[in-house]
Amino acid sequence: MATEARNVVDKRTQILEATIRVLRERGISGLKVEDVAREAEVGKGTVYLYFEDKQDLLRALVEHRTLSFYEDVRRLTQEARPFRERLAALLERRLAFVDEWRGLWAAVAREAHPSDQAGWLKGLHERYQRILESFVESGVRSGELRPDLDIPLTAATLAALGCSPQLDFPREAYIAHLVEVLMKGVGT
Repeated sequence: MATEARNVVDKRTQILEATIRVLRERGISGLKVEDVAREAEVGKGTVYLYFEDKQDLLRALVEHRTLSFYEDVRRLTQEARPFRERLAALLERRLAFVDEWRGLWAAVAREAHPSDQAGWLKGLHERYQRILESFVESGVRSGELRPDLDIPLTAATLAALGCSPQLDFPREAYIAHLVEVLMKGVGT
């Protein structure tokens, strides 16, 4: 039974990963379920076993990739190392996520949930906010961040950092600078 459940999850993930590849290659307007099925090496009917329609597939893709990113962030921010190092790792992961979705995020989100896009995305972002609030609280508890910080606002600032600029800065220098600027403002 456990193997069967894992195969269902693996097949679903296989279809979602194929979807992102097709999106990168053809864009949102070129996304067709049959192309996703071919890329995932499954029948078109198999895609419909897991997803009602293209909109459901896109909604699941955004949730899958976003929740996976959030899990990575949660893990990185809970590691037993100095706040500054965890911050750099968080920003590196954030930039990778932004690069992965560059040019696709807004279009996919619009297609995935056209009736209540703002509410749906807010629900996703609230999870990220809570993870970042815990991260900031850990920095305050360890004495690496000022105790007078407004935790929710600092977390929201972190969420805004790392939205990779369209300019071509060396990634390592960009992250180091973001860390330095933030730590000068919130560090002890």
